[in-house]
Order: sequence, then C-alpha cells, then structure tokens
Amino acid sequence: MRILFSWLKDFVEIPERPAEVAEALTMAGLAVDAVTEEQGETVFDFDITANRPDAMNHFGVAREVAALYRRPLKLPPVQVSEDARPASGEASIEILDTELCPRYAGRVALGVEVKPSPDWISKRLELCGIRSINNIADLTNYVLLEIGHPTHVFDLDLLAGKKIIVRRAKAGETLCTLDGVERELSAEHLVIADARRPVALAGVMGGLDTEISDKTRNVLIESAWFQPASIRRTSRHFAMHTEASHRFERGADIEAASWAADRIAGLLGEVSPGSVLGGLLDAYPAPRQREAIDLRRKRIIRLLGIAIPDDEIAQILGALGFVTEPSDAGWKTVPPSGRLDVTREIDVIEELARIHGYDRFPLRVPPTAAPNESTLFREEEARLRATARALGYDETIAYSFLSSAEARQFGFWDAVPLRNPLSELQDVLRNSAAPSMLRALEWNLNRGELDVKLAEMGRLYRKEGKSYSEPAILILGATGLAVPKTVRDEGKPFDFYELKADVAALIAPFDIRPSYEAQELPAHYLAGRSARVVSDQKVLAYFGEVAPAALKNFKIRQPVFLAEIFADRLEEFALRRPRYRPLPRVPAVYRDFSLLVPEGIRFAEIRLALGRQKHLVSAEPVEIFRGKQVPQGRYSLLLRVAWRKMTESLTDAEVNGFASRLTESLSKKLGIEQRG
Repeated sequence: MRILFSWLKDFVEIPERPAEVAEALTMAGLAVDAVTEEQGETVFDFDITANRPDAMNHFGVAREVAALYRRPLKLPPVQVSEDARPASGEASIEILDTELCPRYAGRVALGVEVKPSPDWISKRLELCGIRSINNIADLTNYVLLEIGHPTHVFDLDLLAGKKIIVRRAKAGETLCTLDGVERELSAEHLVIADARRPVALAGVMGGLDTEISDKTRNVLIESAWFQPASIRRTSRHFAMHTEASHRFERGADIEAASWAADRIAGLLGEVSPGSVLGGLLDAYPAPRQREAIDLRRKRIIRLLGIAIPDDEIAQILGALGFVTEPSDAGWKTVPPSGRLDVTREIDVIEELARIHGYDRFPLRVPPTAAPNESTLFREEEARLRATARALGYDETIAYSFLSSAEARQFGFWDAVPLRNPLSELQDVLRNSAAPSMLRALEWNLNRGELDVKLAEMGRLYRKEGKSYSEPAILILGATGLAVPKTVRDEGKPFDFYELKADVAALIAPFDIRPSYEAQELPAHYLAGRSARVVSDQKVLAYFGEVAPAALKNFKIRQPVFLAEIFADRLEEFALRRPRYRPLPRVPAVYRDFSLLVPEGIRFAEIRLALGRQKHLVSAEPVEIFRGKQVPQGRYSLLLRVAWRKMTESLTDAEVNGFASRLTESLSKKLGIEQRG
C-alpha cells in the first residue's frame, strides 16, 4: 500500500526524516518495503498484514506515528453545512438482513455538479495508484485512502422509489456492475437494492444502472459495514478484488461508517456546488459495544520481562485509541472499534511491546527450572551425522510427505494418509525416504552437478493398531564419480563396493557383528548389486544400486546408489567404548586356504561357521575362481587367515592345529573341502 509522507503530516507533526519514520514503523510491525520520491513527494510502500485493516489508510498510519513519537493526533475535519430540508424527506434506508449488514448510513446531497477533481485531490490519488475519475467518485476514493472506510455514491434520481434496501439476492436476479459485466446472483450474495432491483454488490462494487454521470444532479452517499465472511465469499465467487472488498473482508470499523459519510459530505462543498440535506440517514438497529479486557501488571512483567511504567502504559493505549480505566490488578481496557484483531489480554500486551520498542527490552535468557537433559540417542545420531559428513556426504532436509503411488512403490509398510493433504502428490506421511532422496539427486543432476553424495537423517511414519511411531532413518544417496578425473587419473565411478565401505564405516562405531546378505531385498534395488545388513536377526540396512524401473519417474540417466539405514534399530546397540590394551609384541602368522565351496554359500556363513576361535585374528577372502578345474556346483575360494599370541610366537605345531580345526569346522558345518 502506498502512503504519502506529506498526507501523514496533515494529522501529526513529523520533523524526522522519512527514512527514520520508515524504520520506526517497521520496528513497530508496519513494514515499509520502500521509500521513493515521485513528483516531489515522498512515498512509503507498506506491506500491511491482513490483521491490520485499521492501518490501511493515512490516518491509521498517522495514529501509529503519533503513538511511537508520543505526539498529539489531529482528526480530519468534519464540517458539514446542512440545508434546512431533512434528508429523510428525499430518501430512506431499510436493512432486511441485519446479520450480514448491521449498519448502513447515508447522506443526501442535491444540486451537485459532476466535473474533474481539483489538483490537490487528483494528485494524491494518482500518487497512491488510483486513477482520477470525477469529483464525486474521487471523493469516495480520497476518504477511503484518508480514513480507511469504503463508501459509494448513487445517482439518487436513478434509485427506484429513492429507497435503499439491503437484502440477499433473489434467485434469477442479475446485476450489471460498474465494470460492465452481467452478474448472476443467488441467495448467498448480499446486495444493495432499490424498490425494484439490485443496484450494487454489497461491499464489492456498485451497479452500472445507478452510476454517477455528467447528468447526475442529486446523490446518495452510502457508508455501511458488512460481515467480513460474506464479502469474502462474494468477492471470491465473482473473482472480484476491489479496494472496498479488500478492507471489508478483513474487518472495517463499524463506528467509522457515519464518520466517513460526514467526511464526504463536508468535502463535497469544496469540489462541487449543491446542498447537503439535514441529518444522517443511519440504520443501526443494534449498536455494538466492545467488551473490556482485563490487563494485569503481573502478566505484562511475566511476558515482557520488564515493568513498563503505569503512565507509559496509559499513554500508549490512549494514543492507539483504547479506553482504559485502572483496576485492582492493573487496568480494564476497551479496544477501539476498528481493532478487531485485539480480543485478548495477550493482544493488548503485544501492542504495548511494539510501541514501547522491542529494541528497548534487555537481552537476557529467561530463567528455567527444567534440568538440561540430553535427548534419547543424541550421541548415537550425532556420531552417524559426523561420520556421514566425514565420508563426504552433504546433509539435506526433506518434506515428510509422499504421494500414495510412491509410498506403495518404495515403502516398508502401509502409509499413513493425511486428512487435509497439501496436494495429491503429498497425500501420505512418508514410509520411505528413498523418493525424497531421489528427487534431491535429480535436482542436482538437472543443474549440472553430476557427482553427488547426499545424506539425510530423518523420520519415517508408521501406524500400528491405534498407536503411531516415528522410526529414525539415515539415508545415503550417491551418483557419479567416487574419485574425480584429473590429468593423471581417469577417475573412478561410484559403485556398490564404495557404498558398502561407507555403510560399514557408519555402523562400525556400534557394538555389533554385522553380516551382509543378498536376499529379501526391496523391489527398488537392483538384484546382484544390492545387499542388506543383518545382526542378531534384525535387518539394520538395505543398500545398493537402484533398479532402472524405480527411476522411470525421475529424470536420472546414470546409475544411482542408495543406503537406507534404520537408525532406530541401530541405536538399540550401544556405541563401542574405547578399550585400551597393550600392543602385541610379535607378528601374526598367516596361512592361505584354497577351498572348494558349494554354490549358494555366502562368505557371511563362512565367517559364522568359524566362530570366535582362540588366537584367530582375521579371516578374509582373497580370490574367487570358477572354471574347468573346479567341480560343477562349487567355486574356489582363497581364504587368508591370521593367528597371533600377544607376547610369544606361535609354533608350527600350534598353527597346524589351528588350521586343522578350521578346515574340520568348515567341512562339518558347510561341506567345504580343501583343494588338492
């Protein structure tokens, strides 16, 4: 909204520079986006929030300035030279729907002349972004910008029966609005009608049949108050957003209706000949009274942390238009009729805080009696995050929503539907983090980042009976090169074994003995290039290359690798604590075993069959061979085993004994034989 600095000075003295005033208003909650100079005038561009329609005008902003600088506020002058003839003899007002229109006021003027507006009106309107039309129409816009209350002027001679009836539209009625569009009305729409037909869409736009023209001589000035929800529905139904509807649907000031009508009647004598008939036509069957709010000193101190002096509180509230009386606990204060956003004690305290100045509050931490407790698994999650960063993964944050189709394709269990989803593409809580990670990788690839490693520590959502759980998950996503190209190196693509090494590094700090298995994998992983991590018969992770079928809905044209680590299951195992022991004094003894292993036996089974043998240090696969020299149904495995004592060397007899027990154990448990 555009506000003229010179217009503000009509209501309050402002010796400060415009930039200083703009900063003060912004700090008080009325954001000034820009200060510009146009045609010798300083123009403020405000961003007024929807809860402050009272500040969508010059007088409302001037009230804020007066309160901030503790200066008197001057009201716009209302001096109406009335004719002796009563207005009630020329026109009448009747409200049939007092729920949607509690008040409707009007003034009657006879013998007016429609002509261009004087420069002082047209210039101000144009600087505020409103085109000048004629002196009568411009007065309504001028008063709208000045005090914020929408009004309208009818050609009185075109009103059938010279009567105004506020009612709901009847089925089949139509209205041609000022923009020349024929509108089909229904009972949901509130209209202003004369004795025969609708003449205006209440609170939104007037009708073409009673428009002010060069032939107009007698006018009826309308100033009313309409229920905000009703105006909002009508405005949205017809896709009509006007200056009037913008204010009415946010909540105008019901007590300003008569003020606005009188202000226009007073200004009319400055722009046109004619006479204003005596008396205000005011249909206000049930005047509204704001309820007093109890404002307590203790509550102010508790919420703001300081004690604002009593005289400053009374001064601030008075400057903002509150009526305040002292009480035993503090004050009883009645908000002004235009501040519909102030309904509770906390709202009043907020007014005190912003006018007192947020920058004047001391910087201190409020005291608390709550103990400083660590969250559950904080250390474990911190270790996982730190390890992922050390491995070169950049951490991301994703939304917690998926589409139903993605949940079915990638999910580990049934998804939890949302009652009010943001869209069809986000209608369930996520039961897998894979889709969001694939989208993050896709976003980077589309912007030329071809070598990407991302990690997310987040939550999945699961319903079990009537209870819900939020298991933690760490997901890794990688694509492109693991080792970048250089002038001396062609680089190395990221592959399954790179990912396996990263997964192993992430679970290494936990006190587990993992095994890697290649069966019972989710469908979105590529068979033969994926695995799962199992310990104590619990699946801790799935990892591997994503199947091409799972990527068909993503614009990804290169291999992608995911690792889904169930952090909540992993955290059930304690972190390994440092254990200090002396270094061995002697080297280990290594033996290589050439084994014939039945097809289908995995190395994890071989490790399990070896068990925890005395002095056994390691057993690692070195080479796998399949060929004519190997019997059908078996493969050759070269196994390198190491034994060691801490303080003395092993003898050949001891090593031979260890080797015999090893081969015997593998033969009995798995049917593995030695070659040769």
